Amino acid sequence: MNEHTHTSNSHATDLDSLLALIRTLVGEVHPKWKNLHFLPDTQLERELGLDSMARMELRARIETTLDISLDEAAAINATTPNDLVQAIAAQTGGSQSGVSKTPDPLTGKPGPSDLLMGNFGNATSAPQQDRHTLGEWLYALYVWPVFVFFALLTWLVVVFAPFESWRQNLAKICARLFFMCSFIAFKVTGQEHLDPDASYILVANHASYLDGIIVTAALRIPVHFIVKGELSSVWPARMLLQRFGVEFVDRFNANRGPSDIRRIADKSRNGQSIVFFPEGTFTTFAGLQPFRMGAFVTAARTNNPVIPIAIEGARNIQRGSNWFPRHGRIRVTIGPPIQPEGEGWQVALTLRDAARREISQHCGEVDLVDNALISN
Repeated sequence: MNEHTHTSNSHATDLDSLLALIRTLVGEVHPKWKNLHFLPDTQLERELGLDSMARMELRARIETTLDISLDEAAAINATTPNDLVQAIAAQTGGSQSGVSKTPDPLTGKPGPSDLLMGNFGNATSAPQQDRHTLGEWLYALYVWPVFVFFALLTWLVVVFAPFESWRQNLAKICARLFFMCSFIAFKVTGQEHLDPDASYILVANHASYLDGIIVTAALRIPVHFIVKGELSSVWPARMLLQRFGVEFVDRFNANRGPSDIRRIADKSRNGQSIVFFPEGTFTTFAGLQPFRMGAFVTAARTNNPVIPIAIEGARNIQRGSNWFPRHGRIRVTIGPPIQPEGEGWQVALTLRDAARREISQHCGEVDLVDNALISN
């Protein structure tokens, strides 16, 4: 009886300590969510916004607080606090079991099932099914073949150009010509913040499939993009992107996150400027999504400054998965470099917050983290 009681108390203590650690970390990653209601089976990433880098930080805190050694793969692959309890039990040889979802003791109601992404935006942010005017149809019928022409031209010059510098410069020329021939006003400010002899971690908001072309056209320095690993399975895209020097990351394999960051950090230390889209993806509705931590952890580890890049107008031209192009204008604002002041998680958070403030001021869209509809 006493042994059973001791085990139960130990389990409760570990779970209480773990939930306290998670709440503290959530409050650091998203300060306005520090009082967010969550339970032992709440999703760490989808509902609490703790990406693979945040879960690595959580692992370090678990090891320090609970005085254990927690397997890296187990910590990264854990999707809920319950999973972490199981991983801790496996490491310590205990017999702890997960905790099933129970109603909140104060309200008697279960916790919200989608605390992060599902409550972003509102009904008015959903795009309307517009009826296109004749002028819009004529513009679209003109722009589609222009895009196909420059896509094929870029593929040929990048794949077959013998030197990387040639590939970078030719791709920039093609991108600028595409916007010129599409009659899209394209303005860039802040070029003075970029030193061609320095290396940076560049972070840009992500609103459209055009964003990679926009950044390529806007920057005068050679860069290497971080792109989703799914594109590597499409051989024409893989050939183009590999020749352009991109780094593929697997968004859906959390165990790969730390190794991806180490590989990218090595490139950054070797003098290469890396472009991240820290939102990770884009949605149909407007707004600045939460930033994943990979870019900022990389900057803190390599002591390379972060350059925030705000893209305004891309979503109005090509929205989400809707490939009907509209005439519009694009403005790119390159912010001043943000230098890391030390290393570690808190430095990465500071970099993220500073970059987000700069981008939010110039991207022309609402900050969905500050305006999320969260139920506490």
